[in-house]
Amino acid sequence: MKFFLHSVFYLVILTSFLTAQDYIWLRTQNGSSLGGPIDVEKNNSDKVYYGTGSTIFRSTDRGETFQPFGISIPNSSAVKCIILKEDNPSTFIVAVESSPNDKIYKTTDAGQTWLLTNDQGQMSYFGIPVTKDPSHPDTLYTMIGNNFQRSTDFGSTWSTISSNFGPISAPCDIEVFKDTSIILIGDNGTGIFRSTDYGLTWSQTFSTSGEIPVIAIDHLNPGVAWATKWGGGGGFLKSIDYGATWIPIAQFNGINMWGVHVNPYDGNEVYAACYSCGNTWRTKDGGLSWLQIGISSTNYQVFVVDSMTVFSAQGNGIYKLNSPYFIPVELSAFSASVHNGNVLLSWSTVSELNNSGFEIERASSFNTRLSAGTSQLQEWEKTGFVEGYGTTTEKQDYNFLDNPSEYGIYLYRLKQIDFDGTFEYSNAAEVEFSAPAEFLLNQNYPNPFNPSTVISFQLSINSHVSLKVYDLLGNKIADLVNEFKPAGLHEIEFNAERLSSGIYFYKITAGEFLQIRKMSLIK
Repeated sequence: MKFFLHSVFYLVILTSFLTAQDYIWLRTQNGSSLGGPIDVEKNNSDKVYYGTGSTIFRSTDRGETFQPFGISIPNSSAVKCIILKEDNPSTFIVAVESSPNDKIYKTTDAGQTWLLTNDQGQMSYFGIPVTKDPSHPDTLYTMIGNNFQRSTDFGSTWSTISSNFGPISAPCDIEVFKDTSIILIGDNGTGIFRSTDYGLTWSQTFSTSGEIPVIAIDHLNPGVAWATKWGGGGGFLKSIDYGATWIPIAQFNGINMWGVHVNPYDGNEVYAACYSCGNTWRTKDGGLSWLQIGISSTNYQVFVVDSMTVFSAQGNGIYKLNSPYFIPVELSAFSASVHNGNVLLSWSTVSELNNSGFEIERASSFNTRLSAGTSQLQEWEKTGFVEGYGTTTEKQDYNFLDNPSEYGIYLYRLKQIDFDGTFEYSNAAEVEFSAPAEFLLNQNYPNPFNPSTVISFQLSINSHVSLKVYDLLGNKIADLVNEFKPAGLHEIEFNAERLSSGIYFYKITAGEFLQIRKMSLIK
């Protein structure tokens, strides 16, 4: 994993001038794609699955390399989709092109055996025939011919819930809005159909003589969906009312579009592709502007894992988008300073990907600054851990307080750790942790108080300290400190549970230093 430290100013300037030349699609596994043959494990996005012919390939390095996984799928000439079980990726279903009927198989042992669960007819040849309900992950939907079917046991059994409601054949794609009963299907030759009751009844909300190959739903911005058009004039559509109406995006009129997908962590980032014009497009502002990125071969599916991991199923294999600006954990600032007798570490991230958190490591050199070339740097030691935010594209701020046992010059660094245990180090931040420049008695906190408060003081040199509490008449109430103390910041708790409400004074003497402060006890 890459772990970058840079200034926010540099980041803003850099991203302002990104062009298509800053991105390149690289094929990482040969194959013959059809439908939507890509899926990624929900809890470990380093594991990517791709189906071609009768073979499932799996990557364990985030799509950089692939190896065959499990045994061949029986009677399969093309894998049209893969759906992994969220809580157990050894269980998954595949929908395949076959003869005389297309088929759905289920495996519960990572592809070592395949159970045929649906062999009832034809699914769309080019389409993605099965989808998962994002709110009920064991519920799957498919359409065989004119029969809309549902499984509530992750593909083990299927039942028809509606038939002959408008599409002239099995649709190209089925999508479900999260936390609703709304389902959309894209058809070949008629348009888009919508159900608001989990598929029992349907109405047509968009008409075309062409095909609606893929529909993508934005699960972060309620009601937003995208749909591609092939034939019938081509084009690209957007809905902001749960698919009830559709708005053409003028830039794509006349282009035969195909794959589209929304970043699951940032609904404003959408990728789309044409079928055979050799281009993909990306927007990061919800479709106001688009960056065109070239790609070879025909497109069937675009799959966005996060803002730095994007795949495309093309006619000749699976491609991964590469860019020098895809940074897994983007650290925009890291500093160390002395604050109230402690070392304060502060850092910020611009984005995070699978970030478990940060180990804080410290090393010291007591004689001279490390930048001056000292050879007395001690070994790094762990001093704490701060949890990360997993995957996010929002700015996050972090702080950590450390209290070294001795004064000196220290280096701090962050060990950023992924959920899978991989890690990278940040650059080091240097700080001089020295004794206070003066003696000081601080105001107690809280004040007023009941029944206890904290009194703190700082010493510029090692000193014998006397800290006493008096009432208004000058009577000594308590001896809080009467001992030798090292230079630095100290604090002590004073409990006045047995005292009555009133004004009290506390006095410190340390060598020639003397100071008195007032505090209020209110019961």
